[in-house]
Amino acid sequence: MMVRTGIGAILASTSSRFKIPLTYPDRVLVGAKVTNIGEDRFVMDHRLVSVNHQKVAAEGDAVIVAFDYPEKNKAPLSAELKQRILDLESKQEL
Repeated sequence: MMVRTGIGAILASTSSRFKIPLTYPDRVLVGAKVTNIGEDRFVMDHRLVSVNHQKVAAEGDAVIVAFDYPEKNKAPLSAELKQRILDLESKQEL
């Protein structure tokens, strides 16, 4: 899409809340889910789980904005992109 339109994603903000320390040789499972879609942005929540501790090690979120790179300003999320996000998220629910 970005090649075709010049509009792509840009990270506007991110936050993390660390719950337990991780140490080598722990393995970490990472999950992410889009939890909100707006006119020009979407929010993605993420969670990291320690395999050794069987506990959530960190949680957070990120705000991703549609950005028109040639014009250097934000842009509306296209209906196509919104639908692709919804399709991907519905597959994760199965």
